[in-house]
Amino acid sequence: MKQLKNKWFYVLFIFFIIIVFFIAIYVYSIVTGNILEDAAVKNIKEVAVHDRNTITMFIEYNWKNQQRIGERLKRNSKQLKTVSQINEYLGLEAYESTFDKVYLLMEDGSYYTDITYRKGSEDPDYYPYMDLFANTDSYKVIAYDSLPVMGSDKVVIYGYKLQDNPKDEVLSGIKIGEEQKEVYAVIGVCKRSSIVDGLVIENYVDESGNTQGYSSVVDKKGEYVVDRKDAASSVSDNLFDIIKRCDRSNLTPSDVQKKMLADEEFWFYMEKNGVRELNYCAPLNSSSVDWYFIMSVNDKVVKDQTKLFVLLIIAAMSAAIIVIVIAFILTIIMQRKTQIAYAQEKAQSEFLSNMSHEIRTPLNGIVGLNYLMMNAIDTPEKHLQIKEWLKKSQNTAEYLLALINDVLDISKLQAGKVEVARAPMLVETMSESVYSMQYDNITGRGVEFIKDIHITVPCIQCDEVHIKQVLMNIVGNAAKFTPSGGTIKFSVNQSLIDEKHVMTTFVCEDTGCGMSREFQNEIFNKFTQDRSSISNSTKGTGLGMAISKLLVNAMGGEISVESELNKGSTFTVEIPAEICEVPDYLTDDDEKTADHSGNGVKSTKVLVAEDNELNAEILMEILSQSGFVPVHAQNGQEAVDIFERSKVNEFKIILMDMRMPVLDGCEASARIRELDREDAKTVTIFACTANSFQEDRDKALGSGMDDFLTKPIDINTLLRKMEKIDREKQNVQ
Repeated sequence: MKQLKNKWFYVLFIFFIIIVFFIAIYVYSIVTGNILEDAAVKNIKEVAVHDRNTITMFIEYNWKNQQRIGERLKRNSKQLKTVSQINEYLGLEAYESTFDKVYLLMEDGSYYTDITYRKGSEDPDYYPYMDLFANTDSYKVIAYDSLPVMGSDKVVIYGYKLQDNPKDEVLSGIKIGEEQKEVYAVIGVCKRSSIVDGLVIENYVDESGNTQGYSSVVDKKGEYVVDRKDAASSVSDNLFDIIKRCDRSNLTPSDVQKKMLADEEFWFYMEKNGVRELNYCAPLNSSSVDWYFIMSVNDKVVKDQTKLFVLLIIAAMSAAIIVIVIAFILTIIMQRKTQIAYAQEKAQSEFLSNMSHEIRTPLNGIVGLNYLMMNAIDTPEKHLQIKEWLKKSQNTAEYLLALINDVLDISKLQAGKVEVARAPMLVETMSESVYSMQYDNITGRGVEFIKDIHITVPCIQCDEVHIKQVLMNIVGNAAKFTPSGGTIKFSVNQSLIDEKHVMTTFVCEDTGCGMSREFQNEIFNKFTQDRSSISNSTKGTGLGMAISKLLVNAMGGEISVESELNKGSTFTVEIPAEICEVPDYLTDDDEKTADHSGNGVKSTKVLVAEDNELNAEILMEILSQSGFVPVHAQNGQEAVDIFERSKVNEFKIILMDMRMPVLDGCEASARIRELDREDAKTVTIFACTANSFQEDRDKALGSGMDDFLTKPIDINTLLRKMEKIDREKQNVQ
């Protein structure tokens, strides 16, 4: 039934996608016109840039030419006395410049050409050039007009005023001719064809060679400077009249004129006899001319582009449908993983908040207890209280250390940097140790703590430290979540796997708050904590169970949980291990213990290489109280020097910090091993370091050290190992 429902779901989903596809095509057919219009305008703008820039550069180049003509005139004006000399001079200037004609306009309105001198309006070929400057303060003017002397082709007239020119003062005040008239302006005349020659008038040619677009230039009155279709003809038209005569346009002539007067960049459609044209309009990029550049493109160009665009869109949408269907299926597959990732992210945020609380709380206790002890240290009646405070401070510091170890362990375990150490372990001794360490904690909460230990194989090869860490975590959690009046039972049982291997099973059963079925599936994930109303009052990092799971898996074992909300939980840890004999150092043989009290037995001398003064002071005091004779070295080089100067076998043990100035512990150990003396190879060297990664252990042992102790050092473990080594060496002597 469930598979049938899923089948219909997928069918309906695909049907829905097809409907959405056709709706999208319909919507696309409506909006594609606007999209393509914008695309066409952008395309036309790119094509039009060349012609606009060409015209602008041509105009600016002519202004430069007129300025140069004026500068040369300034230098040569004294040699130009007769009309023939002036005519010849102007002919040469026109020949060497971009102008077809160059005139000199005098202050009285008369002007010289390259063939004659025209005095006034009585001359039939006279042109009122002075009128160009009548209604403007500019020293540069430009006009588009017809000149009889230039034939039927229209011309562009450039006027460059010399008198009162603020930018070209060097050109003002030029007198020329026999009558010494002052030159008012330089006039340059160009045929319209001089502009047309630099333009790509016809654009967008189709496969048959028909032109689909034209470039034009108009002034703001609508008159064509360059005709829109026949640039070589003198027959022109007015843009505004063309808009009036067309069948349809999205802008009126007055709208177009307003936009031109405002120097706007715009476009509009015109349609006539079924032919639709898109007209892109933009002012020329010149401050001295008010012309507009227009590019007119047949609508067929847009339609041709549309056809290809539609095909591409349909192909793209078809591909998109396939991708959507595949993505939908993958989404269903990945949905669970996404939910887990989201939950982990949320849990990690809560973890950071909890970590801040968990770290600051014990630190606050340690700081407060230290303050109380400092104030009461000189008060004899407070000594018992100080002892109690010290015990609480020690417990708090151990909790803080365990917290930090949890954070480091989870990172090391995930990075694969924690290796399982196989060493002989007394199962009953380790189990009793867990029970005794948790006894006060549990019974102090008003909870009954029961042990049930049945051991058939006393000693196995396993990682005692990590097994104890897992069990302490599980039993500690049971204590947290079991209310007063409840019961916690800690059981240990064994069963043979074969002749050489045994399965040790640790079970912790409580009558606490239990956990929901959903949380049981997540309890071994990192950063997860139950959020039931009962457990909310108990804070933690959410790492303990994740670390326990990783550690048990690394040891080849299994960890599982059974729980029922409000009734309790049962955790089971199964560890397979190799059976081994009980080594001597694990037996309680007090007679073999060396006497370090200093009574009758020579005390063992220990070299302590530690650069931290406080750590060195604490360690040396502990060693002294235990009957050893410590000698301090502040760095690795000093440790080598002290050992080299000592008598043979004077030092039996060296406690070597790994990170020290001058010479680190590994290098110092290697140099000691290389010394040419009898005890250099036999002296026992312990690595004492805060570095706890496997590569640090390998580096220490590779440099010649014998054992590895992680800071903060477990004093009891250190003393037990030192006493064993001292006992062995005393027996050898």
